[in-house]
Amino acid sequence: MIKSSYHLFTVFGIPVKADLSLFILAFLLIQSYSSPLYGLATGVVLLISILLHELGHSLVAMAFGCRVRDITLMMMGGCASMLSMPRKAWQEFLMAFAGPLVSLALAIAGFLFAGAHFDSNGNLFLKQGEIFDFAFYQIGVLNLILFIFNLLPAFPMDGGRILRAFLQQFFMTKVKATWIASRIGRFVAILMALSVIYSWMTKQFDGYLIIRLLIAYSIYRAAEQEYQMVLAEEGYGKGNPFARFGFPFFGRTTRTPPPDDGQAIVSPPPYERGSGKRVDVRKE
Repeated sequence: MIKSSYHLFTVFGIPVKADLSLFILAFLLIQSYSSPLYGLATGVVLLISILLHELGHSLVAMAFGCRVRDITLMMMGGCASMLSMPRKAWQEFLMAFAGPLVSLALAIAGFLFAGAHFDSNGNLFLKQGEIFDFAFYQIGVLNLILFIFNLLPAFPMDGGRILRAFLQQFFMTKVKATWIASRIGRFVAILMALSVIYSWMTKQFDGYLIIRLLIAYSIYRAAEQEYQMVLAEEGYGKGNPFARFGFPFFGRTTRTPPPDDGQAIVSPPPYERGSGKRVDVRKE
């Protein structure tokens, strides 16, 4: 029987799994380069980078007493599945920022080891002809992309979670902060989907259109699911006609929040929590 994911190894007590969709990603990367060797090297670098990004989230979460079930690598990125999340806003801030910080450190190290340099006009140059220089250069480029992309305020991506934690810590309740961050996330997802449509209409088919569209859909869907989950945890929503339309601020209708027996998935995108069942949506 074919399984959807396979266990690769365990690191820091966290099982690391590979999703079958990785084969699709590997095929796309190999097709993107004239040499299969360079395409394969890019794929390996990308997976290691995503793994280290997720480990950044996971280790910080574990430092705050949270439990991490596993990390899964897949076509649209990776996800760290957690059985519990940080309870305080500043802890969530640090956990969310840890992943992009790892990506930034890898990007800087990659460019340094590749011997990359900038000229007076700001153009980036690289020593040519060496597979190792190419691999380090890809580490720099891919992790720089991961760093910038994941800091977009598109909740529930890392940047959106950072924004939510910041708003919650200093300005407003968790419900209101989640509402703002989730609406920004859905707006960014719509812009991403429109960019895919534009690329298709202008016949620019070299930008992984299907993957981009799936990521946009995942962000849009997960943003609302996260918001509804927070409503339930805070005692809003049930019996409140305004909660359905995203305006729950007129009073609670449930006194006792439901137990947090779900499972969180943190990563570049998206993040989702179910009710006792694991739900993989993508996908920081």
